[in-house]
Amino acid sequence: MKKLFLLFFLPIVCFGQDVDTKEYYDNGQKIIEKTWQDNFQTRTLIEIQSDNGSSYKCFINEKGVEVGVIFYVIRDYGKYFKVELSVINNSKDRLDFLVKDIYVSVNGKVKNKEKYYAIPFNEYNTKVARRQNLNEFLTGVSHGFSNATAGTTYSQSNSYYTGNNGYGNIYTNTTSYSPALTNMQYQQNAAEMQELQNNQEERINYINEGYIKNHTIFPNTIFEGYFLIKYNRNVTDIDMVIKLGDMEFDFSNDRWDLR
Repeated sequence: MKKLFLLFFLPIVCFGQDVDTKEYYDNGQKIIEKTWQDNFQTRTLIEIQSDNGSSYKCFINEKGVEVGVIFYVIRDYGKYFKVELSVINNSKDRLDFLVKDIYVSVNGKVKNKEKYYAIPFNEYNTKVARRQNLNEFLTGVSHGFSNATAGTTYSQSNSYYTGNNGYGNIYTNTTSYSPALTNMQYQQNAAEMQELQNNQEERINYINEGYIKNHTIFPNTIFEGYFLIKYNRNVTDIDMVIKLGDMEFDFSNDRWDLR
């Protein structure tokens, strides 16, 4: 799978920057933490090294407000770029986090780049509801065919005879019905449908609770959530800007190249 960690196709080369680098271990993984000043903002890039490669987290701090993001690819009722986002408000002001103030642009050989944006909750939730309804419908149709023939077995016997007119076969078809087998099949189908409904309900609850929506972040509180961006394998990297009040948190690639 192609790695996509926002800006992380660019090498981090620390020329002309006063970068504070720390290295340590957490649960067997090596952590490399780089922090530097960018005008009036403090930027931190955390690299988490494992046997499968590196993953990255980005943080920008301004006036006691810290915004962090991490990007990766998921499949969840479709394939998407997922952005996990956190906002820590250690300022004295409350902040209105508005989805319309997330600005996304993609880079690479991609047509119609305007189609790639932070998908709003209502748009994604509608798609999930349609997909779940389709899943239940198709499962119900399958179970309907299964129930229609439940407990019924068919057999054919063949006997050979010699008569005055020569040789021949006698075929006998037998149909039998078992109420016990029928009941077992009904119960199995009902259990499968209930499991599907439970799993889909868990997913929709997770989406409802985790997907970002407009939210007021009060002083000394933390806001966390995620949003999705349409996936395209030709996307090489993603630029993103988040506005909070009079502050702008720029996660675009060129702001993280320390060369």
